[in-house]
Amino acid sequence: MKTKIKVHAPVFEVQKMNKKVKLELSTFLLGESHTAEVEIDFNNLLPFFDLTSNDVADFFLFTASIYGIDRFIERRRNSVDGWSRDFQIEFPVRNVSIWNSANAQIEKMLSFLTGDYWSINFNQAEYSFPSEPLKKEFSSNFSQVNLFSGGLDSLIGALDHLKSKPSEKIMLVSHYDRKMAKPRKDQSDLLNIINPIYGDQYVQIPSINVSLEKSTNKTETTLRSRSLLFSGMALLIAQSKNVSNIVVPENGSVSLNFPLSPSRRSACSTRTTHPTVLSLLSEIWIAFGFNTTINNPYEFKTKGKMVAKCKDQPSLIKMLKVSNSCGKRGHRAHWDSGSKSASHCGICMPCVYRRAAVINLNDDTTYGNNLNNLNFKKKKGQDMGAMLNFLKKPLTLKEIRNELIVNGIKDLSKLEKYANLVVQTRLELKQYINKFGNTELKKKVGL
Repeated sequence: MKTKIKVHAPVFEVQKMNKKVKLELSTFLLGESHTAEVEIDFNNLLPFFDLTSNDVADFFLFTASIYGIDRFIERRRNSVDGWSRDFQIEFPVRNVSIWNSANAQIEKMLSFLTGDYWSINFNQAEYSFPSEPLKKEFSSNFSQVNLFSGGLDSLIGALDHLKSKPSEKIMLVSHYDRKMAKPRKDQSDLLNIINPIYGDQYVQIPSINVSLEKSTNKTETTLRSRSLLFSGMALLIAQSKNVSNIVVPENGSVSLNFPLSPSRRSACSTRTTHPTVLSLLSEIWIAFGFNTTINNPYEFKTKGKMVAKCKDQPSLIKMLKVSNSCGKRGHRAHWDSGSKSASHCGICMPCVYRRAAVINLNDDTTYGNNLNNLNFKKKKGQDMGAMLNFLKKPLTLKEIRNELIVNGIKDLSKLEKYANLVVQTRLELKQYINKFGNTELKKKVGL
């Protein structure tokens, strides 16, 4: 059964000196009407809308709406198979013909990204926002726009550019959801350390809140569409400043998200920076006539290689503890007793990749779970149990290549590099288990 959702035209509001744009979502579920609002902080975004086209502005609002829809509709209660939802969306735009021309690619990209089925109808709408001049600090020329999420990978992406290209100024773009506000603090804490070193080489747009508000429906927490929201925000900034390059720094292991078992293919694996997502996004932008590219310069590097090759090692070591890579930092009730104040859970796959990447550094990061105390039959130990089985199973390059194709790799010219990346990832994880695992864990991976 399709879940039909109408996205209403954006409404600009000023509340207590705070500028906001709100997008109402409405639907009919299980015999009841439901509504919610996507709320976007416009205090710093508003001037950029004056400097770009309607299509770029609509694209940003579209990505914010997709993020809202992703949160608005709980998966399991509204899925067709226990996971995938079947959406039929009405979305308002100011140039219906150009959106219709790219519709097939948009639906394909969204389905691959979130693991859902998407059917989108674009409706004619007219709206406008007030004009506001660009702040002086944003008037410089920039060589590229970088995602700055507060995680270790985006930190390395920023440090690499700042250290190696001191004459090129970059724009750091961040977003957060006020209901999950810790990434905003991570970003702020990191920039407080970066600023005395590289303060004249970058500008950051203060982290933009995009959140789902006033939902009458139980919300979803998997958030597969977060990266698309960044892409839309970065495109808005880049196009308004005539910047041709957007960088999403992410280690290749997470980007590929090679399934730990056949049951974890497709919808059960996040694809936020998967090469196919970035490729489809680029195709959509070309169809729209946008002259901005988006890329991940670390697509063939493990997290360990990113750490080892970071161009500013002293700053990286200084900021390592401040960055946050955890995918389950909000689930502290399941952390070991006495570890509730830790900054990372320590056992989700982003944490494990991080711990494996920094085994040669003095890592002061605090972790909420001890790898050696896990019960792999219980829910919180399932990721680690699947990873251990994955590491023990012998895989040939041919098997890895075949699995990569099944898991969505389309560019066969890069297949060999991706396959070698999987091999390197497995070695990195085994080295971590060999150094920190007990006898039982080592046995589980064949060491």
